[in-house]
Amino acid sequence: MDTDQRKCFKCKKHKGKRYCIRENKHICWVCCNDHRIDTKCPTECEYHLSNNAKPAEIPIKTDSLSEFRDFISKHTQVWLSKANSLFGDKIPILMKDTAAGKAELIKKLLSLKMDKTTAETCEKTLEINLNAKDIPYKKIFEDIAIEFLNSLIEPDWDTIKDYFLKKDYTTIEKYIEILQNRKEIKDLYTYIVLSSGTSKDGKEAFCSVEINHKYDISLLFANIDDVWYIDNILFGEINLLYTEPDSIRHIAFALSKSQFDRAWQLIKQSEEIFCFSPDIQYYKGLYYSLKAMPDEALNAFQEATILDTNFVEAYYNMAFIHHSKTNIEKAESLYKKVIELNENYINAINNLGTIYLHQKKQKQAKELFEKCLKIDPEFKFAIENIKKCDE
Repeated sequence: MDTDQRKCFKCKKHKGKRYCIRENKHICWVCCNDHRIDTKCPTECEYHLSNNAKPAEIPIKTDSLSEFRDFISKHTQVWLSKANSLFGDKIPILMKDTAAGKAELIKKLLSLKMDKTTAETCEKTLEINLNAKDIPYKKIFEDIAIEFLNSLIEPDWDTIKDYFLKKDYTTIEKYIEILQNRKEIKDLYTYIVLSSGTSKDGKEAFCSVEINHKYDISLLFANIDDVWYIDNILFGEINLLYTEPDSIRHIAFALSKSQFDRAWQLIKQSEEIFCFSPDIQYYKGLYYSLKAMPDEALNAFQEATILDTNFVEAYYNMAFIHHSKTNIEKAESLYKKVIELNENYINAINNLGTIYLHQKKQKQAKELFEKCLKIDPEFKFAIENIKKCDE
């Protein structure tokens, strides 16, 4: 969603997510990096650069791996253009023009035990070989996010499917269908990572991205066997993730009060943000059910079961609608699916029993009604249905 139109005062391109004390204006992290490498930012700013130490040792706050790499690259170039004690107060970039200077550069730089980004920057700036390609690097979730977004720019849908945690064919196909129909994705031509982070246990992560200098999307990751997969996509800033339960609660309240216009407004707003949410589709189905629109309700409940193949309540509501429409074969199949997922789902057991009862399968029906009473001895529908079996 396009949640923040405020642009960086410097580049006028990216969103100005960061307040700059030095300029008294909002800037993007790219321009923040350009600013702070001169070490003139006030110490009150949490992003200030306190000294001009060696790249491998510099303490710096960044909000993402992309920002860190950008900073290290820019800072390293500045560091290489100034005289410093490591090279006997000589300027590194001027040393590369002689064989002796080059040899000294390589020897001194290799002693720093540089990370891959710093080594690559040094190689490019100084035109020397530090074997940067051989420095080990393990992909993290932000690398996966970048690969995924690159795949969306020139869509390779078969490759894109492999990035998702869920591997159920129907769910993945639905994810792809949703992405293909989103304007933000169809028009995607550029992006920048805004922020990223992991949970304390390192099993979950997020990566927030600005696409086309306009929209925010957030990718949620899960770590399975030391491999990162996309678990969800949120069309908005990451903090909206925590609003989904509140949104559902407001929708449920509006439906309970028959405030259908309000409920529909909330459903459509939530659907825009939480496009992969089975819960939003479920409540959309409840809305249609209460509005006596069974076909539309069935479609919404089915969407919920595609997005979550274990969504018991959605299967039950589909079964109940088919039952009421006398689509008995379909209702029977769905009630069985509900019981398969939850063997103690008493309403599904009872309703399946009523189908058997009308099919003159008294024995099978009675067994199901008796199962209901084992779960709840006072379940009145099963008590009445057992009497019908005996009659």
